Amino acid sequence: MSCRDTIHLICWYLEGKLSEAVERDVEQHLNHCSDCSIILEVASTTLEQYFNLSHAARISDTPQAA
Repeated sequence: MSCRDTIHLICWYLEGKLSEAVERDVEQHLNHCSDCSIILEVASTTLEQYFNLSHAARISDTPQAA
């Protein structure tokens, strides 16, 4: 699998939306490619921050009982 293919699949990989065979190919590539591993780490961190901020925004938008 190429870097280009791996990068295109990283979000689906993180969301668990790939078939087992494709997931295995992505993981094999990530084990041997430090550049794509960095991209995976950044994507994972970005998604964590987004969803944590999104969750915090929903909580702060919820009306509080007096």
